[in-house]
Amino acid sequence: MVLFKDQNIFDETLYPGMKAEDFLLVIMNSSQKDMLKFYGNDTICLDFTHGMNAYGFDLATLLVLDDKREEFQHSFLSNKPETSTSCWHFAAIKEHTCISPRVLMTDDSESFL
Repeated sequence: MVLFKDQNIFDETLYPGMKAEDFLLVIMNSSQKDMLKFYGNDTICLDFTHGMNAYGFDLATLLVLDDKREEFQHSFLSNKPETSTSCWHFAAIKEHTCISPRVLMTDDSESFL
């Protein structure tokens, strides 16, 4: 786990811009970290899945493409499908690895605008 912000926690110092009811979970294991380090400078894809549960949480998936152009997934879960949440996601990942993708491909979600 890279970042976890539970609901009913309000701390403007730790989570600026996030409300008490906001939830954020960023997951990246050591294999995902290694793949992101190795392939993260080529192509990264982002996709949001909306309305798939009764809790109002959205799943964002970050994918890197390996040398065979097959995907390798990283994910985060949030109740706040906005740009600010995506920023938290990338800031948390940046603490663990440095990437500079040549290509960034997203779905048509306004979350990535």
